[in-house]
Amino acid sequence: MCIRDRTMTATTAPKSKAGRRRWWQRDTPPPGRDDSAVIGQNRSTPYLFTLPAILLVAAILGFPVLYGVIQSLFRAPSLGAPVEWVSLENYADMFSSDEFWHSLTRTGMFVFGSLIVGTSLGLFFAFALFQVLGRLRFLRAVTVAPYIISNVAAAVMFRILFNSQFGTVNQVFEFFGLDGPSWLASPTLAMVVVIFTQVWTDLPLTILLLLGGLMTIDKAHLDAALVDGADGWTRARHITIPLLAPQLLISTVWLSYSTLTGLGVVLALTGGGPLKATQTMAMEMYSVAFRSLEFNRALAIATFILILNALLTLGYVAIGRKYEYDQ
Repeated sequence: MCIRDRTMTATTAPKSKAGRRRWWQRDTPPPGRDDSAVIGQNRSTPYLFTLPAILLVAAILGFPVLYGVIQSLFRAPSLGAPVEWVSLENYADMFSSDEFWHSLTRTGMFVFGSLIVGTSLGLFFAFALFQVLGRLRFLRAVTVAPYIISNVAAAVMFRILFNSQFGTVNQVFEFFGLDGPSWLASPTLAMVVVIFTQVWTDLPLTILLLLGGLMTIDKAHLDAALVDGADGWTRARHITIPLLAPQLLISTVWLSYSTLTGLGVVLALTGGGPLKATQTMAMEMYSVAFRSLEFNRALAIATFILILNALLTLGYVAIGRKYEYDQ
C-alpha cells in the first residue's frame, strides 16, 4: 500500500470509544427532548413544589389577620348584641381619642429606647463572646437562657428586683449608703425599667445574630487594618460594623416588631402605669378590649399596629439597601 493510501485510511478510520462523545455529553440536547421540562431550567417548577406549603402558611397566618381587619369595620351596640356595619368609624374614633395619641407617644419612646439599648448591648456582648469563643463555648448556651423564659415570668422577676422595699437593686443602693428610688412609682423610671426588661428578653436573639455575622467576616480585612495601625475602635467602626449591616438590619426589624407588639412585659410589670406612663399601643388595645369590652375598636388598634409595623419594616429595609448601595 502506498503512502497516500495509508494516509487516507488513517483519516477515514472510525474514532475510538474513548474519543467519542455520547448524547448526554453534548452541548445541545438530543432530538425530541425539551429542556424547558427539566427541573432547574423551568423557573416555575420550584414554586409549584412549594405552593402547597405556601398556601397552608398563608391560610393559617392570613385568615386571622383578614378576619380582624374585617371585624374592625363593624361595631356591637352592646356586649352580646349583633354587630353593625360602621365602615371606618372605629378608626375615626381611634384617631380622635387622646388616649390613642398618648399611647402612640409612649410606644415611640418604648420602641426607640429598646432599639438603642438592645442594639448597643447586642454589639457589646457579641464582640465579647467573639473574643472568647474558642475558650468559653458554654457562654453561647448561657446567652440563650433569657430567650427561653416567657415575657410574663421575666416581668415578674424584674418587678421583684426593682421593688422599692425589698428589691435587690435598692438593697445594693442601701449597701453603699444611698436611698434607692421608687422605680415603678415614677413615670420616668418605670419606662426605663420596662425598656430594660423588654431588651433583656429580646437580647439573646440579637447577640446570636450579630455573633454569627462576626464569625463570617474575613479575618484578612481586620489583619490588614491592624498592619496599617488601626486601633480596636477604628477597626470596629470602619470595618466590622459596616460588614455587620445585614445582621444589624435583621436585628433592628426583630427588636422593632417585638417591642411594638409586646404586651406581656408591660402588662405584668406595670399594667400601663403609673399615670399611664407605660401605656403603649399594645396595652391600649388590651384595655379597650378587656376593660372597656369594645372588641371591634380594639381590632382597629391592632390593625393600625400591623400597618405601622409593616411601614417600619419597609423603612428599615429601604435604609439598609441605601446603605449597601452607598458602600
